[in-house]
Amino acid sequence: MIQMQVARMKFLTLTLAAVTGLPAGLLANGIQPEPVKYYLDSQASAGGGNGTKEHPWPVLKFLDQVIFQPGDLVLFKRGSSFEGGFEVNQSGTSNAPIVFRPYGEGAALPRFTNPQSAVLSGNAIRLNASYLIVDGLFFEQCPANPCTNDIRTLGAIFLTTNANHNIIRHCEMTQTPVGITVYGQHNLITRNNIHDDNEPVKPHWGPMAVVVCSSHNEIAYNRFVNYCAPSEEYGHDGGAIEINDRSLPKEDILIHHNLSLRNQGFIEWVGQVAKNDPRNLATGAQQAAMQGGFGPVIQDHFWIHHNVCEDYQSFLGFTGPCSNMRVENNTVVRTLAHDQPDSEDVIFWSYRENTNISFVNNIFAWNGTRVEPVFARGQPYHAHNLFYRTDETNLPAGPSVAAYQRRYLGGGAELNTGDRINNPRFRDPDHDDFRLSSNSPAIGLGANLHYPFDFDNHLIPTNHPAIGAYEFDPKPN
Repeated sequence: MIQMQVARMKFLTLTLAAVTGLPAGLLANGIQPEPVKYYLDSQASAGGGNGTKEHPWPVLKFLDQVIFQPGDLVLFKRGSSFEGGFEVNQSGTSNAPIVFRPYGEGAALPRFTNPQSAVLSGNAIRLNASYLIVDGLFFEQCPANPCTNDIRTLGAIFLTTNANHNIIRHCEMTQTPVGITVYGQHNLITRNNIHDDNEPVKPHWGPMAVVVCSSHNEIAYNRFVNYCAPSEEYGHDGGAIEINDRSLPKEDILIHHNLSLRNQGFIEWVGQVAKNDPRNLATGAQQAAMQGGFGPVIQDHFWIHHNVCEDYQSFLGFTGPCSNMRVENNTVVRTLAHDQPDSEDVIFWSYRENTNISFVNNIFAWNGTRVEPVFARGQPYHAHNLFYRTDETNLPAGPSVAAYQRRYLGGGAELNTGDRINNPRFRDPDHDDFRLSSNSPAIGLGANLHYPFDFDNHLIPTNHPAIGAYEFDPKPN
């Protein structure tokens, strides 16, 4: 099962990522399309050009007149700044995607802002089609903070239910309530840098880097930092990744190799909702099939591995119902806490009859004076994990080690096969370096799960891998 999962993960990543560096596409002219590149430069003549490199368009509204065809290339000049938003309603193909990326010299990425919620709900780019690539753009204030939008409409880049087989990569986002929202399927969100938003989404939500609302998606190799805001209801709210929208099933989602620092949690799942709740957008057929008064929420088969997280609130929060969740080879540090306690100062919580959740090969390090133990709010299957309380480092001498384990781990849990209580001996945790020192007890003591690469993309040995997101590197960069 694990080998099949890893093979599928590699297939999805490589298949989507392979659609890169392709030639420019085709312009629909009613006869025989030819390759076309569209250029935009905010410093160009205000009168507007014709979209060529010599006479680029100065504003986004000129894109509204384009009927995109497979292979089209839309280029935004580095150093440009564009306000407002645009929607893409035509699809590329697997061999000829439509690509949106920078051109020109300089380090400044093209900047997009859409401060007015009335314009596309603050979306700078709304993808309503398939086989599209958004690559290397910068987004800010989409919309401006604070905002009161329906949380399901937000996203500097918003992928609708028609947006499938798309790639969002190498983009940077800041001061935007939601970075990327995904309602389509088979999309890849990779190598983005989403950081620094501490304003709430009224009335009580916090900012979120990525929101996933549908199945068969992958979130990998991203950097999420400082997405957290005060909340009247929760103390603080927000986070790196939210699994949202109770009306749609979420299955087969891969979340791996992400760095999450100082967010209000790494991943949180929404809960059930009554079938007569107006927020439930299920179809009539789905409504008729509901049992027990709750919506058709399926959240099944997630793989969460090789992520590195030092956040507030919870590493994972399963409101549910969730099933078949594999949580493997993550490095999780919970020593941060706000001055005022939050409603969920925990590492993990699980409600609503969640089933078949397993924790294997993870490192959990936490400060027990600030944060509840790992299994205080639920006890999934666990094996080959390393547990470390920074405030209580040694097993005491005494007649009942099992009783101490239960108190240490929380929730009446005891150590299972391969589990250990020990200091992981991170290389430099004070500076967010959670790689392993040469004397770490995590080295070589993990279960063989057949993943190919660790967090740093070092090969993982086929036998005796490390516990946590990193293999030991004797020659660190």
